[in-house]
Amino acid sequence: MDAVDQFLLTVKTKSLHFGRFLGLLNLLVAYRIADESGQIVSNGLTFKQVSEKLKKNRWNPDDVETIGLKPSELPQKDRLRFWYVALVRAGVGGSKAIMEADTLAKAIKKIGYEAKLPEKN
Repeated sequence: MDAVDQFLLTVKTKSLHFGRFLGLLNLLVAYRIADESGQIVSNGLTFKQVSEKLKKNRWNPDDVETIGLKPSELPQKDRLRFWYVALVRAGVGGSKAIMEADTLAKAIKKIGYEAKLPEKN
């Protein structure tokens, strides 16, 4: 299990994504995430990488309902495509996603992770 998988498992186990699933997607794509020892968990993932992680970690497909999508309208037979299409349709870069990600970033500090937007050059 790599560091991103461990992060997702912890978030899922602690139910930190409830009400902030769109923020979790934004966090995975846009933020630099480090663990409590300072080790980099992620410098931001592509939509494909996020899709692979959600599939691998058997994320509940019903969570897309919290971001205004219907699971039945997404590809059913290919879970990787399911998550990819969900990411594309979700508005991961929108203002709601950014607000949820900021809230989630504060919540994950309590479980030993730090998430920051990368500095612009």
